[in-house]
Amino acid sequence: MPKFFTRKPSLKEETIPEAVKLQTEPIKEEKPLPETEDETYLIKTYLSWTAPSRPFRKKDRSYYTTIAIIVILLALILLLAKEILLIGAILAAAFVAYVLAFVPPDDVEYKISSQGVTIGGHFYFWNHLDSFWFAEKEGQRILHILTHLKFPGELMLVLGGQDEEEIKKVVARFLPFHEIAPKSLMEKWGDSLQKHFPLENPHR
Repeated sequence: MPKFFTRKPSLKEETIPEAVKLQTEPIKEEKPLPETEDETYLIKTYLSWTAPSRPFRKKDRSYYTTIAIIVILLALILLLAKEILLIGAILAAAFVAYVLAFVPPDDVEYKISSQGVTIGGHFYFWNHLDSFWFAEKEGQRILHILTHLKFPGELMLVLGGQDEEEIKKVVARFLPFHEIAPKSLMEKWGDSLQKHFPLENPHR
């Protein structure tokens, strides 16, 4: 009568771990998940333009003559009062006024992005800024932005050839807009003084 023998596993098969056997099975490739972009975290530049770093208009001779007369009169009064330090401060202020009025400013690049405002090499986040308005100075339109910083307390961006309404639409997404430009008591006093006692000849 024939004998039926069961085949015993070989020594090699007994020593192969189960984990190794599983690794011999073909691995299914997983399909990558579709990438989704959240626009909230994208950094986007809305506007960019080049303009002077400050408002500038060439002054006529009457401006420098008036400044010189005022400085001389104040210096004489302070000299009689023996206030030498104040005389030095007035002369320094007059020199700065002369430089700002005579030397044209360099052009800088202005940028308004989803992160904040860039003026030349300085950047300001939106959460450091307060509100904005437009005004005219030296015959040029200026974007004024109040800040929460101690310095600078206010940013000034010369519009140049950039469209004012376009800038207004972009900045209004992040900051409240002043229909009437806010002015401090010192600014109101300066405007009144300039109106009644202009430094330049108004009939030029």
